[in-house]
Amino acid sequence: MLKKLTLTIGLLGLSSLAMAQTEAAATQPALHVCAIKGTPDSTQFEIKKRIKVAKGTYGSVVELYPRFADRAHQVGGNVVINYNASQRFGFWPWRFVRPVVWGTAVKWKTPVDCKALGGIEI
Repeated sequence: MLKKLTLTIGLLGLSSLAMAQTEAAATQPALHVCAIKGTPDSTQFEIKKRIKVAKGTYGSVVELYPRFADRAHQVGGNVVINYNASQRFGFWPWRFVRPVVWGTAVKWKTPVDCKALGGIEI
């Protein structure tokens, strides 16, 4: 009986934690980054880190944009250079193709005008 009670309390705790995380994610504003295909003048930015976001199975690259922008901000970047997004083969290439987005997160030194830089807002 004690094991069932402990299991029930544990499951209730996990479900309330998941609900709290969902509510926190819903109240946070969506982060955006400017993604540039090439490498602009290196005096304009400071390189932070190379980042990559992927999905385990089928899907669209667009589904990864919120996670990609969040990852860029986590490492201190507000622009991503050498941006690339495509469908890649997973572990079992004859079965699964998955979306992958990667690039180099950088901190832009001046205000960013994404259109003028030839990038897209993600």
